[in-house]
Amino acid sequence: MVLDLRSLLAFTEVADTGSFSRAAAALGAAQSALSRQVSALERELGGRLFHRTGRGVTLSEFGTLLVPRARAALASANELATAARDASASPAGVVELGFVPTVAQPLVGALCVRLRRDYPSIRLRARQGYSGEIEDWLASGQVEVGLFNRYQGAKARHAEPLQRAEMLLVATPDHPAVQAAEVSFRALAQAPLALQMRPNTLATTLHALAASRGFHLDVALEGDSPAILLDAVANAGLCMVSPRNPIAAELAAGRLRAARIVNPVIVQTTWLALGTQRPASAATRVVGRLIREIADDLVLSGIWSGAATPRRRAA
Repeated sequence: MVLDLRSLLAFTEVADTGSFSRAAAALGAAQSALSRQVSALERELGGRLFHRTGRGVTLSEFGTLLVPRARAALASANELATAARDASASPAGVVELGFVPTVAQPLVGALCVRLRRDYPSIRLRARQGYSGEIEDWLASGQVEVGLFNRYQGAKARHAEPLQRAEMLLVATPDHPAVQAAEVSFRALAQAPLALQMRPNTLATTLHALAASRGFHLDVALEGDSPAILLDAVANAGLCMVSPRNPIAAELAAGRLRAARIVNPVIVQTTWLALGTQRPASAATRVVGRLIREIADDLVLSGIWSGAATPRRRAA
């Protein structure tokens, strides 16, 4: 039996998105062509891969059994293609990048500029998530390069620190919780919070610190995106906990105000890691190196404050 890699790709994309139309859009293919590929694969394999529902499709028991093997076959094919490119040409190919919202600006944009200028054959596929998600993506091979956060000196294996930043309590300028330059962590018991939805590394850290000091946080809203939390801060009188970088423009414009959290100071470390599921391709290594260089530039320019000591570049 010889299976068509395009049919395997169609199968895994429909499984990931739960929809033929969304899968077709993601792959840049016609939905009818995608449906034919999946039907041909079902005939070849001798079983139905999906159940059709009113809202899309779900994997059948047969499909659930086969989807990890299909992904493994595609990964092997990609490794072969990557090895061939690395052996015959300059770095090229798609690099999967996962990052936390706090580093999206300006790092990801600067990375795209560098790649377009110096490595036009490398293309990024970037996805945003919380730290735990990104570490899971790295472990499962869904991303090849990951940027995630740890708190209070927690180390990350097979990773290197890019920046360290102190956490701030953030609210509108007239909010009583941020009128002083510093605020004790215990004061968060009386500050209504918009907090990241758990499981989330920062939320877990804050709840654990509060419990260790014998009080509970006043969490009024849990959200799964920075935009939701910022909207609640701006329009609902809530506070949020954040490093300075993601809110720097709002602070400079006077739309938000921040107080440094002390007793204890909460330190966020951003880590860079490459996936360990398979050897890093030349393109992946280039992306990792460029991220390190851009991070150093952000530290030296003062855009990233409280960061790790920049690495010296070779002359």
